[in-house]
Amino acid sequence: MSNYAEIVFPTAVRYPFTYFLAEEHIDQAKAGKRVWAPFRQHKAIGMIVDIHQRKPEFNTRPIEKILDEEPVLSDELLRLTKWMYRFYYCGWGETIQAALPVGLNFVADKFLRLVDEDFPEYLNEKQLQIARDIQKSERYSLQEAQKRWGHGIIKKLVGQKILEVWQEPVMQMDPRTEKLWQWTEKTEFYEIRSLINDYKEKDKFYKWVQALELLTELDLPEFQNELIQYDLLDHYTLQRVAKEELIVSREVESADLGLKYEYDPTQLKTLNDEQQAAFDEIEKALNKNEFSSFLLYGITGSGKTEIYIHALKRALEQGKGGLVLVPEIGLTPQIVRRFYKIFGDTIAVLHSRLTKRERYDAWRALQKGDKRIAIGARSAVFAPVKNLGIVIVDEEHDASYKQEDPAPRYHGRDVAIMRAHLNDATVVMGSATPSMVSLYGARKGKSRLLSLTKRPLEAKLPDVKVLDLKQYRSAMRGPIAVPLYEAIREALDKNEQAILLYNRRGFASYLQCEHCGDIPECPNCSVSLTYHKSKRQLRCHYCGYSERQHGRCKECGHDAMQSQGGGTQQLEERIADLYPDANTLRMDFDTTSGKGAHDKILKAFGRKEADILVGTQIVGKGLDFPDVTVVGVVHADTELAFPSFRSSERMFQLLSQVAGRSGRAGKEGVGYFQTWQPDHPAIQTAKFHDYKAFARHELAYRKMLQYPPYSRIIRFIFKGKRERRVQAVATTFTECLGRTLGSYEPVLGPSPAVIVKMQNFFRWESFIKVDPSNGANAIEQLIDKTFESYEQQKPDGASSVRINVNVDAVE
Repeated sequence: MSNYAEIVFPTAVRYPFTYFLAEEHIDQAKAGKRVWAPFRQHKAIGMIVDIHQRKPEFNTRPIEKILDEEPVLSDELLRLTKWMYRFYYCGWGETIQAALPVGLNFVADKFLRLVDEDFPEYLNEKQLQIARDIQKSERYSLQEAQKRWGHGIIKKLVGQKILEVWQEPVMQMDPRTEKLWQWTEKTEFYEIRSLINDYKEKDKFYKWVQALELLTELDLPEFQNELIQYDLLDHYTLQRVAKEELIVSREVESADLGLKYEYDPTQLKTLNDEQQAAFDEIEKALNKNEFSSFLLYGITGSGKTEIYIHALKRALEQGKGGLVLVPEIGLTPQIVRRFYKIFGDTIAVLHSRLTKRERYDAWRALQKGDKRIAIGARSAVFAPVKNLGIVIVDEEHDASYKQEDPAPRYHGRDVAIMRAHLNDATVVMGSATPSMVSLYGARKGKSRLLSLTKRPLEAKLPDVKVLDLKQYRSAMRGPIAVPLYEAIREALDKNEQAILLYNRRGFASYLQCEHCGDIPECPNCSVSLTYHKSKRQLRCHYCGYSERQHGRCKECGHDAMQSQGGGTQQLEERIADLYPDANTLRMDFDTTSGKGAHDKILKAFGRKEADILVGTQIVGKGLDFPDVTVVGVVHADTELAFPSFRSSERMFQLLSQVAGRSGRAGKEGVGYFQTWQPDHPAIQTAKFHDYKAFARHELAYRKMLQYPPYSRIIRFIFKGKRERRVQAVATTFTECLGRTLGSYEPVLGPSPAVIVKMQNFFRWESFIKVDPSNGANAIEQLIDKTFESYEQQKPDGASSVRINVNVDAVE
């Protein structure tokens, strides 16, 4: 009986493709392996998701080649990606692409070649030149051709069947290797000692001989990276000793992923009574070897991380692995440093700022079992941890756990819960300000609520003062009110530190001509350009477009451009003027875009090389500096400017989190919120650190309007180059959606998106609210039925409009 393979490709197509397995591939083929197979008009990399003997009713093509000796994706991760593609309504191949690192995913190089060696007569001179150039080369890169000749002409020649695109898989990276030095088999130590003494007696105690003597005192075999830490041992001396046939090197696969932090497991802290009670519940769940979910609510500075560490330690003692998710790449070095102190080299780090090689090496070390704990941002949820026993989601409320573009548009926290469920593992979600969705889930019994209400060592939560900017109009020192200015001055006099948050990048929100009123806008997006003074640039924070600011207005030509609003760059400059004796650091996207930049800034601030840290929301997340006693929020209302049902929740979370950065080591801390809306419920409850009061108010509001957690929001985004077509598709699809839902669930839209044009695409959107208990089956059926109806009546030009589905949209 014939064998067939179901294969998915990294496209939006939601169903797998069936291929015939030739005799030579039957034994090799397994789910989770990548293959090289014909796909449409070319060949592409796909992944086997199932093997069966059910003969289809259509003709099948054979696969060309199996690319992996062993599956690169385990059965467990295949099940997870299957659930994801159904629940988040995208292609299965797209979810697998997101789960795999570079070197193991679907990446292929694209090349051009001639369809026929004889050129058609109708080709013009330029087309003939392109054809001749490609004829001369066996591997003419598509990217190179597009760069040289332009996308349009290449696309036309492919469409005319003059050229064709072919792909070649980028095979996985070779594992990182390291040189290991050892004694040769014929080495006798008495002969070495005799050789060394001979050179000494002849007064020829060369450097390489000294190196040889040192090697006799070391425990070979040893890695070269360790040996060259000694002054006498370098590339020359090692090679010179090897020339005497006394030592020999070989390349071995290295599990060292470059983590060089302090390791001292004796520094495991003893838990206080509250922490111990919470840990005891988690430990009971770990002992049961079945799925358990906990929501760990702990005020800022209450020691949630210590509970994570004790829980991980218990899981490792049971022979299990662990996964730790953090919301921001910037938090990764700080939390890794704390975990490394206890767990050492069992840790692998995964996040997008690593090089391709580093991510690949970390993945492989986990897959082989060389590392047992994975720590990283959202995408680390796919880390191939062996025998996964515990999953920790730190700051579970954070919106950065939600992937927006490209697909899959998943929520890292919810995928982590599902992964724990598939592994009969324990999941712990921690936050000082749990999301309304997680809190409601705990009340409904989906997870168990654990609480930490005290800081260790009798430390107190900071006193928070709300500064009404309407009352301080004439009592401002630059961007900050006098009370905040004086508090920072007092802290500096005591050799203490301060943190200032302004959740807006750049020097100014925008520039405006005072003569004609023109505001420079992005040519690709319907937003104004943000002014970055340090580079004299106007920059779009949505598509990356930038242009030089020359001072004159483009519309009227007058030299009358003035900055409006503010940003972190301007705040940094003003604070430096106010406190000339203090050192200031800035932490935002612009200063942390380079590799290792987060860690460099945090280390410098931790060493007190700076007195004041200015930044966007990153400075309010998870940072722990014992000498920070003053925290100020320059403009607490920024979160309310964006139209979202979560605006109040985001503002409360940000204010509570940033206030909690002060007074964390026995010193009294104070926080200042500068605001135009001092009576807003989020500000008043954050002032008193009253999460329960905020939650009561917010949940009542959400219930009245049936917002999450009382519903599940699905957002449909329509994108295209021509707005009329986008509007037509949005209107037709939304009508189909309304008929599918019937009268039970209202459809909101279609309407232009908040930013109607982004990256040269016009954007419209529609929303529906569905029962939050709806799982993957119900969501998939609902959207499938809508698309079936839409396909029967879609308007002209609909193929140029893309429809994206965002399940559990957070905005």
